[in-house]
Amino acid sequence: MQAHSEDSAARPATAGARVVVNTSSIGELRAACDTGLREFLRARGYEEMHTHTDVKLVLGYVGALFCAVDFAYSWKHPFSATKWFSYISVSVYVVTSLLALVYSYAVQRDTFFVGYNKAKGHIISAGSHAKQGEPTYRLTLTTRPIRGRQDPPVFNSKPVELVRPFTAWFHDDGEFAAAQFGADVGAAIDALLAKKDD
Repeated sequence: MQAHSEDSAARPATAGARVVVNTSSIGELRAACDTGLREFLRARGYEEMHTHTDVKLVLGYVGALFCAVDFAYSWKHPFSATKWFSYISVSVYVVTSLLALVYSYAVQRDTFFVGYNKAKGHIISAGSHAKQGEPTYRLTLTTRPIRGRQDPPVFNSKPVELVRPFTAWFHDDGEFAAAQFGADVGAAIDALLAKKDD
């Protein structure tokens, strides 16, 4: 695979870790791009929010806590005296696991980064998708104002989608062309944050 710009232009201008992936693995290519976007947004002053992870962790902890209490109770009492609580704990575990699964598919979906910039007063969400057998990276960016601000910024409300073949951001040896990736992502973010026309 070959980056569509010259090596000197496509390689990172700043010192950083060299990222090399297996170019035949869609998963590795997508993960490298996702990580590149995270680093790009952090460098622009966005602090990552972990709401999606926190929700799934809370659900997991609730289910695990019920099972742990059930185990401790069953350890000291016979099964006949504890089976009612076992039914409850197993049911709670199944329900919380299903809720976490539904949350992943219905709410989080392909979102891998949510970050806020207090100075600019908005939140950016990023989701990515890449199909097996189709070496194309699809990035969707959305934004919304931070709640409670007196002067929320007014941006274009439509999401911005960036679609590129992985060959645009990876060299023949699998090295990530961070500078070219940053240029393309930066242009997409600038379009996302463009003020609405009056």
